[in-house]
Amino acid sequence: MRILLIHPPCEEEIYQRFLGLVAPPIGLAYVAAALENDGHEVMIIDMPAEAKDIDEVKEDIERFHLDVVGVYCATYRVNHANEVIKTAKEVDGGIKTLMGGPHASLLAEDCMKNENLDVVVCGEGEITTPELIHTWKCGGDLTRVKGIVFREHEQVVRNPPRELADVDSLPYPARHLLPMDKYKLFGTFKLGTMISSRGCTYGCHYCSVAAIYGRRWRPRNPKRIVDEMEYLQKNYDIDALIFMDDNFDLNKKRVMMLCDEIRERGLDILWGYQSASVIKDEETLKKLRNVGCRILTYSIETSSRRSIDVMKKKVDMQQVRDVFQMSRKLGMIRIANIILGLPGEAKKDVEESIELAKALDPEYALFFLPAPYPGTKFYETAEKMGMIKELDWSKYDTANPIIETEQLSLDELRELNKRAYMEFYLRPAIIKNNLKILYDFIKEGYIKPKHVPGLMSYVLRTSFYLARL
Repeated sequence: MRILLIHPPCEEEIYQRFLGLVAPPIGLAYVAAALENDGHEVMIIDMPAEAKDIDEVKEDIERFHLDVVGVYCATYRVNHANEVIKTAKEVDGGIKTLMGGPHASLLAEDCMKNENLDVVVCGEGEITTPELIHTWKCGGDLTRVKGIVFREHEQVVRNPPRELADVDSLPYPARHLLPMDKYKLFGTFKLGTMISSRGCTYGCHYCSVAAIYGRRWRPRNPKRIVDEMEYLQKNYDIDALIFMDDNFDLNKKRVMMLCDEIRERGLDILWGYQSASVIKDEETLKKLRNVGCRILTYSIETSSRRSIDVMKKKVDMQQVRDVFQMSRKLGMIRIANIILGLPGEAKKDVEESIELAKALDPEYALFFLPAPYPGTKFYETAEKMGMIKELDWSKYDTANPIIETEQLSLDELRELNKRAYMEFYLRPAIIKNNLKILYDFIKEGYIKPKHVPGLMSYVLRTSFYLARL
């Protein structure tokens, strides 16, 4: 069958504004690889990366003579995802339509209110989607396909859930179907992304991962991870690699094995990851640095003890301070993720978080406003307490205020978020930190002459955004 998978657009995300990050829809690429292995002809359109609007996508759908159109759906992309599904049916009512992603998985029945949508694939799609396509092709019984929600005789039917996949058995994502030259970090480094594990054991109340997959962590074999790192470097000539795991460094032993494998193969590549657990010792950080890991994103979230307790966030603030000092000495790019205005927080709590960001003194701090994603315990609590004031899904991008607390209104949160960025980035220390990193990266060969125009453009663009706040 001829299948088109689409990554719909959204408002510019925080990561793009401040890190110059444009990342590939790796989940769609995984599903595409599984479909190609089943013999189907698959295409992917990444609308934001390719700067395509819905009219251009409509022309593509008409030209490709498709059997199936699938779309990825995160909460803040839902309006555009629905528009894509509607457009596919307008072109040809016989096209089968499906939707996947976190929002679709958690609110499948709500998504099925879109009369143009045929099926929602819940959770991981690498096994479910090929089975669904095979069932459609053969005219089989959809009730036998685990992990889907569909419409039958005007009734919405939810099948039993699909078992989680063995992550080491999955094929590499079908990156050959993506515009790989469009994906960047800091506006200039040609970017590759990977998944080295799936899931997280923490169960933070605001996170959709636990709501979809439970508190289970599934790591890949370190040898297979480095195989894919080598494949990416050889076939796509990437400048930097970012692991998109929910919790990359949960198991220290696995991290050490991965470092050993990279060193033994002599792989020379700049890479980084997002840490949920926060590596605790300098020995581990040194080992990471020595095999090219120079970009660490720390999910600090908050310094408020009340918020840490309410949201079930496992974090030791002294440990956080220590690891920021250690990684600074090692010349790493440190990125701090901080949420402002969690339930129970007053203005002084938010101000404490802003001060924490300045005290930690990372190269970058990203300040997020809490988005209660449907299906999470955070959403249930916020809805029950009447805290949710924004009902437009497209605003659930962590840049717009969604909930009011007893102490903070939406307008106050908006102003505090603006203040956080201004106070953090308009400090002399920011220039000093980034000049040091720039010098180190030029000296070590990570920054080459070809990167300079992109870096300059990125700095000007970010400065312009800050000036408009």
